[in-house]
Amino acid sequence: MNMHRSVLAAILASAAFSACRSSPPLAAYGIEDDAEQLSAVVVEDSSLRDAIRAGRPQVSRLNHNNCLRVVVPIRNIDDRQIQVLAKVSFRDRQQQPLGDDTNSQQVTIRPGDTINIETTSRSDAAQDFVVRLFWNK
Repeated sequence: MNMHRSVLAAILASAAFSACRSSPPLAAYGIEDDAEQLSAVVVEDSSLRDAIRAGRPQVSRLNHNNCLRVVVPIRNIDDRQIQVLAKVSFRDRQQQPLGDDTNSQQVTIRPGDTINIETTSRSDAAQDFVVRLFWNK
C-alpha cells in the first residue's frame, strides 16, 4: 500500500513539473530550422506558439539619444490569417523593468507571411527587452 502511494506521488509530482514547464509564457520557436528557442520573444498561449515563429531580433542604438531600437520578425506558419497583439517591455542592466512598456500593437499576418515588430525604448537605460505575443481574440 505504501509503495502504491509512493508511485502515485511520484507520478503526480512528475505531472505537476511537466505542467509548470509548459505553462505560459513560453519561449517562441525560431524561424530558422536550426535556431534555438528565443527567450526574448515569448508567447502567452501554447496554440499561438504552434502558429508563429520568431526571427532573431535586430537590436541597435539610436545615434541621437542612445535609446534601444528592436526589430523582431514574426512569421505565420499556420494555414489561415491570424491576428496577434505584441507588447514590448524594456529592462535595465540588472534585468529590472524600466516601466518602459509599449502599448499592445495589433498585427495581422497572412499565411506564410513575415512581419516585423519594431519599437524603440524611451530611455537610454534600456539594456534588454522582452516581446510578448498574444492572440487578438
